[in-house]
Amino acid sequence: MTEQDFRFKGVYPALVTPFDEEGVNEKQYRGLIDYVISAGATGVVPCGTTGEFTNMHLNERIEAIRIACEAAKGKVPVLAGCGAAYTNDAIKLVRRAAEFGASAALVVTPYFLRPSTKEIYEHFQKIANSSDIPIFIYNIPQVTGVPLHWTVIDGLREIDGIVGMKDSSGDLVNLTTILVRRPENFQVVVGHDEVALPALASGCDGAVLASANVFPARYLKMESALARGDLKEAFLIQRSIQKAVRIIVNRGGGVAVKAALNMMGIPVGRARAPLLEGGVLRYEDIDELRTCLEDLQLIPRGTVTFRMGERQIVAEAYPKAVGMVPDEVTDLMLLHGEALAGAGLEVAHVDLVMGLKDGPMSAALEDAGKIVEGFHPSDVIRDLEPVTVFAPTVTITTEFHKHLVYEVAQKAVEDAIRRTVTDRILPEELLNDIVIAVNVFVHPKARNEKRVHINNFRATRFALRRAIEGRQPTDEIVARRFSARHPFAYNP
Repeated sequence: MTEQDFRFKGVYPALVTPFDEEGVNEKQYRGLIDYVISAGATGVVPCGTTGEFTNMHLNERIEAIRIACEAAKGKVPVLAGCGAAYTNDAIKLVRRAAEFGASAALVVTPYFLRPSTKEIYEHFQKIANSSDIPIFIYNIPQVTGVPLHWTVIDGLREIDGIVGMKDSSGDLVNLTTILVRRPENFQVVVGHDEVALPALASGCDGAVLASANVFPARYLKMESALARGDLKEAFLIQRSIQKAVRIIVNRGGGVAVKAALNMMGIPVGRARAPLLEGGVLRYEDIDELRTCLEDLQLIPRGTVTFRMGERQIVAEAYPKAVGMVPDEVTDLMLLHGEALAGAGLEVAHVDLVMGLKDGPMSAALEDAGKIVEGFHPSDVIRDLEPVTVFAPTVTITTEFHKHLVYEVAQKAVEDAIRRTVTDRILPEELLNDIVIAVNVFVHPKARNEKRVHINNFRATRFALRRAIEGRQPTDEIVARRFSARHPFAYNP
């Protein structure tokens, strides 16, 4: 082992891996690395968990590490993901990473077969003894099934060549014990996005994070705030990104990161099978992630033209998530959108149509407030522009159910439409010309008013966007058929 002076500093994105039919998409990978470096990343980590390393052949991982080292050369260090369940594979990866110029190697605990402490120790010892670059231990028990207790770290850090660890466990008790007991030259970085703030405040040397693909600069600002003792500022930064972070961490990791980057105009393709959008990362999560990115001003804005015959209205600052928004909405006569949000008894399903007052939507206004045989009574929401007709899709069963439908859910619909106008999705110049009809599903046994409101707010907001943007077209519906699940008809 030839010692190198490598000190971890700042924030390293755990890079997603763009794929194509031949393997790693080098053009997209280099584009991603250029983006994160320009956005402030102080280093990069290829082939980590977010990079889907378990779904890559050994040669593909070697290729990804080569590309990362070349793209980052002279700019930032590379902490190469070299973990493998088989010790000799990890050794091969570390050696190749060293040849390509990686500054250090990140080696996850051997996974799936749950080795003993002795076997873990010998695994890392053999790798370190065969390496010419420093080794970082990677602790992520929620996917490996192998937790590294602080007592084990006490032993592992004595191995020559092991200079630090990445802790992605989210276990702050174990992490803070490691931080208190570590010698000065043993580096510890946080890898769990949701606890980045407390981990950095407790003394971690930096962070390797999935969400740093998307907004590395915000974590660097958090570190700067902590360094000058401004805990309030650090808290505000964490709070501003926390909703997006939770989606990324809890809804597929790399799948969610790829969805975010693609919407931002940084093409990285899709995840590899069996991972897919609509599975762990639900379609409602993609829509919610999009709104988070808009709030963080990470979605580009541009013009969308709404045409009504010879008349046109131009939305000047429409948030144009890449690949989701047309430049023109050419036919406002009748648009349809639907969305599902939440789960359990408080699940919300919204089915809506919108269109010009002098078109088919005039019938919705005429029937509002009437009881039509075979249908349910509808109502016009007062003091709301555009004119909005509201109707439940299930029979009202109790007074409480009536309250949930006509007060809680209806208020959620109203709030969502107002927010859509505020977000400049619906131009104000268009409000007098259109009618929206919203059908909502509220389960008769729902009990949590807050969740009913939140879910119906989100579902209405998403359904409106889908109607305006022409989603989902037939090809998108066909593409999503494998992950289509009805919340009550599918229960594995």
